[in-house]
Amino acid sequence: MRRTSPKVNVSPPVMRWLRESSGWSLEDVSGHLHVSVNRVSQWEQGGQAPTLNEVKRLAKAYRRPLAAFFLAEPEEEQPLPRDFRRLPGGARPLTKRTLLAIRKARNLQMISADLMENLDLTTGTDVAGAQLTDDPEEVAVEERTRLGIPVAEQRSWKDAYEGFRAWRDAIEERNIRVFQFPMELEELRGCTLMDHTPNAIVLNSSDIIQARTFTLLHEYGHILLHEPALCTPDRPVIGETHEARVEQWCNRFAGAILMPPKDITEDFTRHGIDGVGRIANRYRVSLATVLTRLVTLNLIAQERYQAEMRKLQRNGAVSTEQGGGGESSARKAQRERGEVFVSLVLENTRRGYITHNEALDYLGVKVKHLRELTKPTP
Repeated sequence: MRRTSPKVNVSPPVMRWLRESSGWSLEDVSGHLHVSVNRVSQWEQGGQAPTLNEVKRLAKAYRRPLAAFFLAEPEEEQPLPRDFRRLPGGARPLTKRTLLAIRKARNLQMISADLMENLDLTTGTDVAGAQLTDDPEEVAVEERTRLGIPVAEQRSWKDAYEGFRAWRDAIEERNIRVFQFPMELEELRGCTLMDHTPNAIVLNSSDIIQARTFTLLHEYGHILLHEPALCTPDRPVIGETHEARVEQWCNRFAGAILMPPKDITEDFTRHGIDGVGRIANRYRVSLATVLTRLVTLNLIAQERYQAEMRKLQRNGAVSTEQGGGGESSARKAQRERGEVFVSLVLENTRRGYITHNEALDYLGVKVKHLRELTKPTP
């Protein structure tokens, strides 16, 4: 005889909060559980109670602990960073995948703070800061020096992945966590989390590596300005609003730190517009980033820039990142969470501040992968 799952008492506001904060609609839940929309709505209005099995399935779907469904009231969550590139009132809700990535990054940010406090490490971000009135070109020169990456070293990198790791490591040394998770590329390239320390940058691992490098420096600009934001796919940023000025500043800063004016001017003089691909490879950035830098410095006209960008779009030069197959769980943990976070977890485990089970949970790995994490990244 088939056993019936018992009904459970879940606070209606909690049911609604868990659904909405996970990016699910009433119709999504209805389809997932194969129940009517009215039934799901009744759970959130107090007219009916879900079964334990239904709650378990929702916990798995929402990527939430089962205990979250039995809270007396919704937890207060930090609001999402502002999206400076979307028009007021025109933003669509972020999708499940993107919301999950941001929620995961927020959790790791808080865990990182706890791990650092266990080791008596300061969580404050070690940056000089900047103002919108500062020249982003000058700030870029100062920050490249602080980050310790001379142009000669940049040109010696064997590929864009080595370049990304170098910029990421340098930024993480400033007490900034850099996480990367797959998100919907159509809606988000990255964001900054600055409600707590250490500050965190979240990148979309679905993006090509060259674009991730630019986004990393763009978001670093937001931290310098102390202006948290969502970085959405390429759209014109126009106008004289505060938000537009911040985006323009961060774009200019990212381009300047990646391609100093003197160096990029010399390269363009030598190679010309037909050598843009060679220039991009020299700095380990995308073709679009080079073209934007050239028009910013008035090395090419706006009409030529637009024509070249249309050509890139026709040729499909901007695409999503492929690969990742065959990557071990240990290497995935290092790539997603960063070397600093992994080291913090391992050191806390070694000193007995956290259990092995907690370490496995924080890193998203199984027991057999912990040993691999003690080895340096190839």
